Amino acid sequence: MDSTHSEVTPQAWADRRRFTRIIPMLAVMYLLALICRNNIGYAFHGMGQSFNLSATISGLVGGIFFIGYLLLQIPGGHLAQKVSAKKIITLCMVAWGVVCISIGFVQSGGQLLTMRFLLGLSQSMLYPTTLILIGKWFPQRERARAIGYWSIGATVSNFIVGPLSGFLIDTFSWQMLFVIQGIPVLIAVFFWVWLIAETPAEAKFLSKTEKDYLAREFATDAQNATKSDDKSVMSLVLKNKFVWLLTIVFLLNNMFNYGLSIWWPTIASSVTGSSYTLVGILSTIAPLIGLAVMFIVSSHSDRTGERKWHAVSILLICGVALAVSALTEGAPFVSILFILIAQGIWAGFSPVFWTIPSIVISSAAIGAATGLINGVGNLGGFVGPYLFGYLIDLTGSTQTGLFFIVGVQLMAGLLLATLRSPKLETAVKNIQLKNSCSTK
Repeated sequence: MDSTHSEVTPQAWADRRRFTRIIPMLAVMYLLALICRNNIGYAFHGMGQSFNLSATISGLVGGIFFIGYLLLQIPGGHLAQKVSAKKIITLCMVAWGVVCISIGFVQSGGQLLTMRFLLGLSQSMLYPTTLILIGKWFPQRERARAIGYWSIGATVSNFIVGPLSGFLIDTFSWQMLFVIQGIPVLIAVFFWVWLIAETPAEAKFLSKTEKDYLAREFATDAQNATKSDDKSVMSLVLKNKFVWLLTIVFLLNNMFNYGLSIWWPTIASSVTGSSYTLVGILSTIAPLIGLAVMFIVSSHSDRTGERKWHAVSILLICGVALAVSALTEGAPFVSILFILIAQGIWAGFSPVFWTIPSIVISSAAIGAATGLINGVGNLGGFVGPYLFGYLIDLTGSTQTGLFFIVGVQLMAGLLLATLRSPKLETAVKNIQLKNSCSTK
């Protein structure tokens, strides 16, 4: 019994301390990043009045974040690997906290555009660096669980950013929205520096036995890892038709997502005449729907092994739901309800979509392929809000913008439906075979 206890204790304690210390801090950090990123839609009306901004420029303000966001992702990941992930994230937090607060003091539309670009730039190293830090703390067999727990910050942010931003806009001003939401980031920096170590070997809260256990786990991972030539891998990626098809689908999907989410406060306020506080409260309905959809769709997809048609169905249903909203603008309750349904159902897309690349793309190229799909796809976060605003100026109505992103989402669904690969069918058969064996 004593020998069993001595074998289990290092792993159990190392797991417990890492999952209760590292992951919660990472989740809080990501939550704060998303609040500062996604609050902009609630400030559109006030900023437009202060600086006489057109809807096109407002859309540009919303979308230009993603231009900055793309620039340092690859260098950031490299620096985090070679220098220090903890220091990179510390720098990011200080930078985006200061920039977010500074947005509350801008004096012109040009300054506003500059600061939103800098906000994107200051967060651009965050995602790849966080993944690298997780990789330093969690062996391969734990990594999916660690990333999943970290992503809880994104889910929680959906419940916070709307009500909090709406309340701050109605109670104070659009300027104070950014100041108040930027201050907690700078406070969190001190907790980050105090609680987080770069690697388990540097952590004072782990014993030598726990550190040795983790060192053995990482050594095993290193032995099992395969190496490949970077140039040959990139050549494989750029020539792969599946990579480009999935990239375009993800780009179109992000045009829909960010076009709708950034302009949601404006749409809801204009359709219902409600305060931003109420609009923010209404926005929490979508993530509630989303949690249920994610669970149902992901579970069914895992059980059946089918990926493509689950993702296609979500894209098409989102497009149809939003089309109903655009067509029922004269009935505010129905129109808003179907927007929330579209946003909620959309949450089921990413978990299923991101299983497809690993099926149809070779293991040697999957890392670079995922980076390309995600990087180019995020440009949809720029294009969607900008074109939505342009269409508002062109027609004087948000309805045209809604029809535009309806078309974009339906196009994404139809394009993904054209994906043909024997590997998709093989994956389904393999899952079904495993399920049949497990029931015998």
